[in-house]
Amino acid sequence: MQGISHHAIDTDPSPIPGKTGAATLGEWGSDRLGDDYSSLTIDLGDDPEGEGHITATLVRYDPAVRERPRAVVLWVHGFTDYFFHSHVAERLSDESIATYGIDLRKCGRSLRPGMSAHYSTNLSRYGAELDAAIAAIRADTSAPIVPICHSTGGLIVPLWLADRRDAGAFPDVAGLVLNSPWLEFDVDAFVPFRASRIMPAVDGLIAALGKLAPKRVLPLPTNETYGSSLSSSRLGEFDYERALKPIDSAGVRPGWLAAVRRGQLRLQKGLDLDLPVLMLRSERSSRWRTDADLILDVRSMKKYGPRISRCLTDTPLAGARHDVLLSTIDVREKAVAELISWMDAQSIGV
Repeated sequence: MQGISHHAIDTDPSPIPGKTGAATLGEWGSDRLGDDYSSLTIDLGDDPEGEGHITATLVRYDPAVRERPRAVVLWVHGFTDYFFHSHVAERLSDESIATYGIDLRKCGRSLRPGMSAHYSTNLSRYGAELDAAIAAIRADTSAPIVPICHSTGGLIVPLWLADRRDAGAFPDVAGLVLNSPWLEFDVDAFVPFRASRIMPAVDGLIAALGKLAPKRVLPLPTNETYGSSLSSSRLGEFDYERALKPIDSAGVRPGWLAAVRRGQLRLQKGLDLDLPVLMLRSERSSRWRTDADLILDVRSMKKYGPRISRCLTDTPLAGARHDVLLSTIDVREKAVAELISWMDAQSIGV
C-alpha cells in the first residue's frame, strides 16, 4: 500500500465548476475510528464563503486496501452527517471491496470552530475535494472506484460527474451507488395537500432568502425520531459522535438550501450520465415508522433517479431506513447482496 506525501492535485484550469485552485493532500495518519483506519487532510485553501481556511478529510479502512481489493467504494455523506460507517467498511472487506469515506468541507472531521456546518452556496465547489479523493485512492490502488453517495451526497456526486463530463474530464469511476438520494424538495409526503402546486412560490422565497440572509439558520421544526433510531445513546445500535452528527439537524441555512434547489432542478432536467447506477432506497416513507425513510419521499427518488442515468437499477428494500446501510442488520445484508450482485452484473471488479 503506497503512502501519499504532501503534494498538490491540480484543480486548474477553470472554468470547470469546483476547480478553483490546487488541492493539497497531506500524509496518512491515525483516525478516530481506530487502529485499522487512517485519514489524510485535503487542503482546499481559502473558503469562497469567507469562513477562513478550509479542508476536507479522506478516511480509509487499511486492511482492505492491503489485500489488493477487487473494487473500491468512496462513501460520500449527506447533510448533518459524516463518515463513521466502520460496519460497512468491515463488511465490504469480506467481499474484497475496500472502503474510503470523505468528510466534505465544513462537515464532520473537516468542521472547524466558527464555521457554518455543511454550508456552501454552490454545490459544484465540492468537486475540488472529490477530484482530490479520487487521486488519493488511485495512489493506493488501481481497482475500479464506485462512489456510494447518501442523501445530499446523492445530489452532489451526480452533479460533479456531469460537470466533469461536460468539461471533457470525466472522473475515473466505474459506477455509482445512490443511497436514498435527495432529488426533490420533498414536502408532499408530509403535508396534507399537494405542495407541488406552491413550489414555484417556495422556490422564489428560498432564492430570495438565499440572497438576503444566506447564513441565517431557518426556524424549521425538527423531528428526532430518525436520529434517535440510529444513535446508541438513544434507541439505536450505532456509536457515533453527536457533535459531528446531531440527533436533530446541523441547522438549515437559506444560502445552502438555494444551492440545493438549483442542483435539484438541474438534475431533474436530466443529466444522462453514461454510467451504471444502483439506487438503494426504502420501499416507503413515513413520519414516525423507523422501518421506513423518515427524511425523504421515496416517490421522488423513483421519479427522478432515471434522469441521472438511463442505466439505473432502482432497488427498493422493505424495512430500509433513510440511510439504507444504517438499517437493521437483515436489511443491511440485503443491501450488500444487492450491491455485490449489481457489481457482478456490471463487471465491476470481476
